[in-house]
Amino acid sequence: MCGISGIVGINGSITDKHIRQTNILVNNIIHRGPNQKIVKKINKKNCIGFVRLAIIDLTKNSDQPIQSLDKKVSLIFNGEIYNYLELKKTYFKNYKFKSKGDGEVLLQMYIKFGINFLDKIKGMFSIAIIDERKKITYLIRDRFGIKPLYYFKTKNHIYYCSEIKGLIKTNEIAKRINMDEAKIYLSNGLINSNEQTWFKNIFQVKPGHIIKIDNKGYYQKKYYNLKNIIDEE
Repeated sequence: MCGISGIVGINGSITDKHIRQTNILVNNIIHRGPNQKIVKKINKKNCIGFVRLAIIDLTKNSDQPIQSLDKKVSLIFNGEIYNYLELKKTYFKNYKFKSKGDGEVLLQMYIKFGINFLDKIKGMFSIAIIDERKKITYLIRDRFGIKPLYYFKTKNHIYYCSEIKGLIKTNEIAKRINMDEAKIYLSNGLINSNEQTWFKNIFQVKPGHIIKIDNKGYYQKKYYNLKNIIDEE
């Protein structure tokens, strides 16, 4: 278990205030990763916070953010990629990896295939990708929503975090119960897999969805639908 967090500017830039707030985000998920903690301003539109629990590669070579050689693409993620060794063998026979972890494979898959790399990976994950070449930030959640990823939006920025507690502690959003979602739980005994949470105006990236953030704004797009791969015969 690791934890990701950050702030993305839509109409605004990252200031010292946002760096302090990213520290708040990451300090409230510190229990998710004792092996690394980092807050880093990636560019004028992005600041990330990350905590790492080292499992596959115990060395610092798998510390995050993982970045391309030119530093133009940065990635942080929480989760596990089950087929990362197969992907290395299939697509990167001549590439020299510096780590033995799955995160570096994720980055190279994105660089090679773009956002369509999601069709080729198997696992549970929440991922943030900052692509300075295309001026795009992606927030991604695995197909069935095993790994959490929450966010809220202000006028100029999007805040995201692996846990709701971190978002609330920034004091940029009021802690208010979402009664509509509470009623659904009390009626049906389960939590919906929609974007709503128990807290008003705090949302989750839906399972099997991507949030794309650029200078035009943001939108959420489905990249996986179980119905499309079922052979009814």
